[in-house]
Amino acid sequence: MRYASLLLGFLSVGVIASAQDLPVPRRLLILTQTFLDSAEVREPPVTVAGDHSRVLVLFRLAESGFVIDTRATGGSERARTAAAEAVKGWRFKPTLVGGQPVEMQSGALLDFSSTPVGIQAPPPMSSQQISPVLSTRCLLAISKSDPDAVATCKREAQSVDMNHGHTEMESASAHDELGLALLKFAKEPGQAFAEFNRAIELAGQGFAASNGEMGQLYWHRAEAQQQSNRAGDASADFVLAAKRFQAANAARAEGASWYRTCLERVIREHATLLDGEGKHDEAEALLKTISQ
Repeated sequence: MRYASLLLGFLSVGVIASAQDLPVPRRLLILTQTFLDSAEVREPPVTVAGDHSRVLVLFRLAESGFVIDTRATGGSERARTAAAEAVKGWRFKPTLVGGQPVEMQSGALLDFSSTPVGIQAPPPMSSQQISPVLSTRCLLAISKSDPDAVATCKREAQSVDMNHGHTEMESASAHDELGLALLKFAKEPGQAFAEFNRAIELAGQGFAASNGEMGQLYWHRAEAQQQSNRAGDASADFVLAAKRFQAANAARAEGASWYRTCLERVIREHATLLDGEGKHDEAEALLKTISQ
């Protein structure tokens, strides 16, 4: 899916150049009627008798195109609830940038004065308005190798968690990003592990088994544990990451090559870990699965 002239901006970089070149989800902003009309599933909310509210729903898509986050404002409480519930069921075709599936952040204006409820793109909004809780500051600091990246990412994570309107998925992203900064710049794998662990706990209910983002989270935690000389725990996380990438690869053709590449890299890193532990036969058997 291409919207080259419609994309409003990046909410992250694609691949973070950490010690092991760990990938991180990308997020794009888009706010157009064309994008909303491209939805594969877009059921309008149920009408609310006597309610003529206009509700703005901001939403975030996983790499798979499923909605993982919503924020409804304006209108009556009943209309906001109905609008958010409807948007949670929407589904879009995955968007690829350079072959990598990306998360999308967008918004829809739902008009309850019509039947069925009207669905329109809202007026132009800034990136801060589309994503009012989770900002780009941490990821920009990491991508630019800012010497203050760790401090920036700590402030970002604290800001998200202290915001009463934050969602678990926003908090999960903030803690994952902080973990990457700690791993890359502070060389603190123990602290990074705690952040990745928190991110996995928060994101576990929001992502489906076939979401590649969970594979990346397990990969991040595996790297932190490997650097902390916790080979057994790292091995377990490499297995979990591989399973998630396998599921993402099988789920849809869009982005399958990206997930296969991630899967191969995880397998090779896992095999290297096993070989270093003297488990040569296990490492060799694992490598053979790449060509299967």
